[in-house]
Amino acid sequence: MRRTIKKEINLNELKTGCSPCMSEAKKMEQKISNRKVSEIKIEEVKSIISSMFKDKN
Repeated sequence: MRRTIKKEINLNELKTGCSPCMSEAKKMEQKISNRKVSEIKIEEVKSIISSMFKDKN
């Protein structure tokens, strides 16, 4: 019997991602529009994050 060893992958170091992830990342970049994180209000951050988890059906 052959066993496979799971490799740990650091997702922060990947140069590409899956299509849905890349699409969401582009949407977030557009909403942030080249501002520093410190310039974004907490309510706006909450709105951006919650929009990622809304049902898209």
